[in-house]
Amino acid sequence: MARHMVLELPGLFCIGWLAARICDNTLGRMLAPWNRDGVTALLASFLITSYWMFPSALDLAVLNWDIATVKVASLLFAGLLLGAAWKKSIPVLKAFFVLNWVWMTLTAGFLYRDAPRQLCAAYLSEQQSDTGLGLIFLAIAVLCLWGADTYLQTNANEMNQRNAID
Repeated sequence: MARHMVLELPGLFCIGWLAARICDNTLGRMLAPWNRDGVTALLASFLITSYWMFPSALDLAVLNWDIATVKVASLLFAGLLLGAAWKKSIPVLKAFFVLNWVWMTLTAGFLYRDAPRQLCAAYLSEQQSDTGLGLIFLAIAVLCLWGADTYLQTNANEMNQRNAID
């Protein structure tokens, strides 16, 4: 279960993100008519990743190949959307979605870790506790990466403004 939620799902998402970075301008132009400031892409990405945190969704993906295929495609798509929208989005919008995702993932992590009963039928309860801990670490890692990205972007913008004045 931990491999599924902490490695596979984020890994698929990151592959989609990287694909968006490779097709940066083309994808951005295709999405532009319906993706003002990246809001639509950020929302879709958030909703897709939220869905795959439900224990019943994980059970279905493990037990049914059709659902597993949808899982893979949807997570790649979510990463693709977020990767295409990231540069366009303003910092406040990024903060809103990232901080909500981190909060949600932390909450899911604590629930998985501390649940008195088994939540997923396809996994053992010991795996559930390990998954909860992994989700907590994943949320903290994403928060740190976002904080570093925000810091670097802020410094780069300040340097550009200073150079423009000089």
